[in-house]
Amino acid sequence: AGSAAAVVPKGRALEIGVDAVYDIENRVDGEEQPQLEVSPITMYVTEYAERQFCQIAVNSRYICYGLRAGQIRVLHKDTSERALLRGHTQMIGDMQFSPSSKDDIIASFGIDGNLFVKRIKFAQDAIEEQPLLQVTVVNPPAGSAPRVRWLSKTRLAASIGDAIFTVDVDAKAREPVVLTADLADASNGGITVVAPLGQKPHVNDFAVSPVSGTLACAHADGTVRVYAPVDDTYVLESTFEPFSEDPDGALASIAWVGADSLVVGGANNGTLALWKLGAGDMEGADCVQTFKITGECYNFSCVAYPHARLVLLANLKKQSVYAVHLAEGAAGFDYVSEFSVTMPVLSFTALKESDDPMALQLYCMQTQAIQQYALHIDRCRPHGSAGDEGEAEETDSEEEASEDGSESAEEEDETVAVPAITPATPTPTTPTAPGGGKLLTPGELMSMASGGSAPASSGVSSGA
Repeated sequence: AGSAAAVVPKGRALEIGVDAVYDIENRVDGEEQPQLEVSPITMYVTEYAERQFCQIAVNSRYICYGLRAGQIRVLHKDTSERALLRGHTQMIGDMQFSPSSKDDIIASFGIDGNLFVKRIKFAQDAIEEQPLLQVTVVNPPAGSAPRVRWLSKTRLAASIGDAIFTVDVDAKAREPVVLTADLADASNGGITVVAPLGQKPHVNDFAVSPVSGTLACAHADGTVRVYAPVDDTYVLESTFEPFSEDPDGALASIAWVGADSLVVGGANNGTLALWKLGAGDMEGADCVQTFKITGECYNFSCVAYPHARLVLLANLKKQSVYAVHLAEGAAGFDYVSEFSVTMPVLSFTALKESDDPMALQLYCMQTQAIQQYALHIDRCRPHGSAGDEGEAEETDSEEEASEDGSESAEEEDETVAVPAITPATPTPTTPTAPGGGKLLTPGELMSMASGGSAPASSGVSSGA
């Protein structure tokens, strides 16, 4: 990557606090839509589908993504070893790594109603799993997008249908805790039901305030419900409709971008609304600004805050990524940039993990591959912007995680290393010898991304 001084934004400035419309079919002089620098990770065909499922999770050591039948493929970043986590019988709706920087614990919630928490361990050149928790929801509602969020390193919040619940995670458990949850009943042993099943429109997304722990939930009826933490549970604090022009339209996403600021995505994330919340009864609450995308779009949203003040939208219909920048203090939206990608992005997550403090890495599940894109923050904000972006993330001093895991059985998922950066339809292959289908190392992938070829010893097929 070049130096920060060489990075010039080619997007569009927005007036802070003034509602904005971005027509993706009409360009302004000086705007460009450059292709993001890409590094292929592995080839895996996922059918095109417009849904808000979070099917990829990444931390400093592992890349995890959901397979068609509900398994989770795990890739070790440094060694390229891989494993398969089983348990889900249907597609993953959401998965998130624990906030611990020293413990590789992943939570996954599937549309089958199963919530799993597992530790991933690397020992003797193999990836092992240690199950910690399983929650099985009785009669899970169809048509919902399950969500799971870490409240802390030892507690989760989750939603399915209109139900919201919390559950503790014992990271040092030697045997998994197995629970059955009837979310229509507020009394469930081992879990706390915040909102019971069957009383409200579905929760499409929810977010946890990093400051207060408050839950903000985006519902299918166009309302946001805010729950405040009280003792060991949450109580409904306020309800509001973020979009006055479409008060009943289903909300797609929600994210905190400050102690009292929320970005809410409307239907298909076609419109964003920035809200400043007031007191518990919403006194003083204000919609600061809206940003609307017109043209053909279905957007998957990922907010990069606090690594950057960016709301990132991947348009499945256009193979584009839009970066909407927030002014300092969440005073409004002040810039939008557009970038092209090689194939539709179905789900992605954004991390800051390179030596360049102004770079973000987007890990993407696309229709024909899992790929990583590099995004420079200075290309996504007004020229000369300053603020707290690009600061190093704090790490914790938690003790190293404990004991034994069990090795996960392998199963071929038609995953091979990507031979070239191309949107051509891949032909899955099966390794013929141990290690023959081994993924390329990050250095080898970067070499390929810059035009090099795969090393002869890697066993990578050169066919499409």
